[in-house]
Amino acid sequence: MDKKTAKNLQLNLFITLGIGILGFVVNKYFAKYMGQDTLGLMKLFTQMVAYISLVDLGISNASAYALYKPLAEKDNDKINLVVSTIDSFYKKIAFGIVFIGLITSFLLPYLIKSETYGIEIYIYWSLYVINTSIGYTFARYSILFIANQEYGYVRKVQGLGKIIFQILQILFLFKIQSFILFIFIMILENLYNYHFYNRHYKKEYSYIKKVKERDKSIVKDMKNLFWHKIGTLVVHNTDYIMLSKFVSLSIVGVYSSYLIIYQMLMTLINILTPVLTPKIGVFVAKNTKDKIYKYWRELYSIYFIIATIFIVCTYKVILPFINLWLGKEFLISRLTVILILINLFVNLTRGVTDTFKDSCGFFDDTYSPALESIINFVFSLVLVQKIGLNGVIIGTIVSNIIIILLLKPILVFSRCFGKKGYEYILDLGKLSILSGVSITLITILIKKIELNFMDISSWIELIIKTGLLGIISSIIITTIFMLDRYFREFIFNIINIKRTSNAKI
Repeated sequence: MDKKTAKNLQLNLFITLGIGILGFVVNKYFAKYMGQDTLGLMKLFTQMVAYISLVDLGISNASAYALYKPLAEKDNDKINLVVSTIDSFYKKIAFGIVFIGLITSFLLPYLIKSETYGIEIYIYWSLYVINTSIGYTFARYSILFIANQEYGYVRKVQGLGKIIFQILQILFLFKIQSFILFIFIMILENLYNYHFYNRHYKKEYSYIKKVKERDKSIVKDMKNLFWHKIGTLVVHNTDYIMLSKFVSLSIVGVYSSYLIIYQMLMTLINILTPVLTPKIGVFVAKNTKDKIYKYWRELYSIYFIIATIFIVCTYKVILPFINLWLGKEFLISRLTVILILINLFVNLTRGVTDTFKDSCGFFDDTYSPALESIINFVFSLVLVQKIGLNGVIIGTIVSNIIIILLLKPILVFSRCFGKKGYEYILDLGKLSILSGVSITLITILIKKIELNFMDISSWIELIIKTGLLGIISSIIITTIFMLDRYFREFIFNIINIKRTSNAKI
């Protein structure tokens, strides 16, 4: 790992932990001062904004892909063309979001099962829409900077800005319990990002000129990515809407609190992904399919190990954590926790495969996200009316297992690695067995040493026990996974690289 990569990982970890910790604090005091219903409303609006953002059509991914080569080759004419295309699209998107958001406001009474709110609900929603449209007016900057290997700068601006404005939200929740003011602070955060991006762009990218022509290749990739965006959108952004319609805003508030932990863990493992992505892209471009597969397999074992550690610790810690954080009224059943963790495990392990897929330019599997959307929506819609929250989660599990865990990796094996689908099933089976053995041994050991989590009564006790569990889990899981040849080779390669570096010094 080079110094720049290590520095970006450290920066990303610091910012992620800061945002994550403050996110828990914001959620706690929002629920305390604004109530469960308003917390549910906030989460619902966040999902609804994701739907109207569908007009993005996957432009960001297609644009980044189109910028990698011309930036590396310093092809200014091509850079001008791509950036002008991005700028043109995003101006239309910003307007489209405002227009669709206004139309969507008429649907609010049909989506929210609550008599708590009156005319103010339309003000809240309008501010959410305005905030989203502002973000799209300068989205081209972050796409350009990241494609030009300036992920560290983008993360610094976004991350530090997020931390600053989260602190402001907490302070105002203490002093002034106003949802409108809470949203205004989100708008100020967007304007903060714009200021620094625009200044950096003028300073470092003054050579980029606007042109009238448009890059048609972006439109082609955009059409394929559009379907992938729909799949992601339906799977990850229908839960709150269904729960609000068929259950209550209160359960949305409760469930969303668990998803904050879910997203925090996803964010932690995804610290690796944006840093590895450009390196994987270069590796894919320079190596054979067999070497690309070997690289994927090594990284996949790492992601599997991290996911297993996270799942074991989360299962034991999540309910005591919620009890200390928000109180007993936010506790859910162990069955619901298990269902949430099944989805979490699938999504924790998918990142590396998705990165290889994108790095190979494999975007045309438009049927898989469409199928994912249909499976998720149908199962969730039927089951939420029968078993409530668990039904929504099971709907996501079904689509995740069929599409994310099985179909997409099998397609990647065929297109990117030149291998058969059954070879992926064998890899998945081997790693799953190692994961299962690890979890069994950890469970037995925890019982032997009587490490009990259900009687935790303080944050200090929670931290100590979680730390102890994390150490035990990491040692056992890493030891068991040394039985995997690819993980073993990966570790030995790192040791050899360090020895070589030390020898040179």
